[in-house]
Parts: sequence; structure tokens; C-alpha cells
Amino acid sequence: MEDVMEKYLFIAFRSREHTIKFYEIMKSRRIQAAVINTPKEAEAGCGLSVRFSERQKNSVTALTERYSFSSFIGIFEAVNDGGRKYVRPV
Repeated sequence: MEDVMEKYLFIAFRSREHTIKFYEIMKSRRIQAAVINTPKEAEAGCGLSVRFSERQKNSVTALTERYSFSSFIGIFEAVNDGGRKYVRPV
């Protein structure tokens, strides 16, 4: 069986409250998102993040600039390649 590479973006905050609030803002603007456990490889945040697709990156970036949450850490890319997970800021 061939391993499939999975890639997605997520946004991390230092505050769970801000994470949930940002998720709600995204949903209100019909941006498909999900609250996830922050990948441990990120070594950042409150333990929760908001996952979204790469095609939504510009919309999400614009929202971070508009709302300026004080606990915002950054946007990251997670890649799971055959059981190995890599996380990097974007």
C-alpha cells in the first residue's frame, strides 16, 4: 500500500478563547474550518488550532490582520508524509 502525503494549514493562538472566536469568525464568513489539537511538532499555542485549506490562506490572513488578536502566534503548514509529520511557519 502506498503512503499518501497529507498537507494542510492551521492557525495557532496562545488563547483557547481566541482560537474558538477566530473559528466562529471564519465560519460566519463561510470559510471551511475545523478546530483541531495543535500538532505537537508546532510547539506553540494553547493546544487548539484552527485548520483550513491552502486555497483559503489569503482570506484567513486578511482576517488575522482585521481582527488583530493579541494571542495570535502564526499560520503554519503541517505535512504528514508516510508517518513523519513536519510543521513550519508560512
